Amino acid sequence: MTSTIDPGAELKARIAEIKERFAAESGDATVTVRRDDGLYRHLEVNMPKSSAYWCELMTWPGALAITGHTGTHVFRRDDDMLAFFRMCMSTGISWEVDARYWAEKVQPHGERDVQSYAKNRVRAYIKQAAQEAEADHPGLVDEVEEELFSRYSSADLETEAGAKAALARFEFDGFRFDTAGWEFTEYDYWFIYTCQVIAWTVAQYDARVPVAA
Repeated sequence: MTSTIDPGAELKARIAEIKERFAAESGDATVTVRRDDGLYRHLEVNMPKSSAYWCELMTWPGALAITGHTGTHVFRRDDDMLAFFRMCMSTGISWEVDARYWAEKVQPHGERDVQSYAKNRVRAYIKQAAQEAEADHPGLVDEVEEELFSRYSSADLETEAGAKAALARFEFDGFRFDTAGWEFTEYDYWFIYTCQVIAWTVAQYDARVPVAA
């Protein structure tokens, strides 16, 4: 049976939540242009209300780097990376981000560099699969609870490798977990926050330095 758990909807909700938080925290934020020489730019972002507080955004031909309290990421795609991010944002709407697409541009390994184990989602997958198969395998839900979730369980659901190993070992009354289609990872919170910072900074830069028609 196809899972009703929707990682895409989860990501959309997380982006909306983080965007709302960033909007509240960026009310008195400022962008200082330290260098603006063609494709060579150095922008300093100060956000006194944010736990990120401060970061720097730098561009050079073919790359954009952002570093600060949200972490450090380097993106590569187009010669002018501000134009790339500007193009990706929805027309007429400020700071819309496409986390999946932007993650593909992160150096050196793309989205693998900005993803982590989705522990809560994997637990939800397990419980849903057990509940759906309970009618054909009576006692399965209780067995899953004891073998995978109880305090006495030796299963490691705190790591992706541990969860995959525990699921591969599990067997009850002919039932085994089919994890095909399960997404074990999600985008890091601070990567999505960083995307918001980039989008907002591009909008602020464009307001100060109008884009040529």
